[in-house]
Amino acid sequence: MEIKVVKEDKNYLEIEIQGEEHTLGNLIAGLLRRVNGVTFVTYNKPHPLIDTIYIKILTDGTITPKEALLKAIQQGEELANRFINDVKNL
Repeated sequence: MEIKVVKEDKNYLEIEIQGEEHTLGNLIAGLLRRVNGVTFVTYNKPHPLIDTIYIKILTDGTITPKEALLKAIQQGEELANRFINDVKNL
């Protein structure tokens, strides 16, 4: 996986992630939609034969896009840990 910043502004961030597909894009976009201050998020995979996705994040200024991305990833990690604990307790 290789991550590159394509475009960055005060309230906007677009990143390219090489080596990933819809699974990660959809997961990250879904988690970002739960973060307060995120006004728009989307991801796309421009070509089915190329393993590259783009994630676009727009915030309202109460949080930077990078902070929102980090918060979403942390929430995803917490969700995964809760799931692991629930499975262990089956």
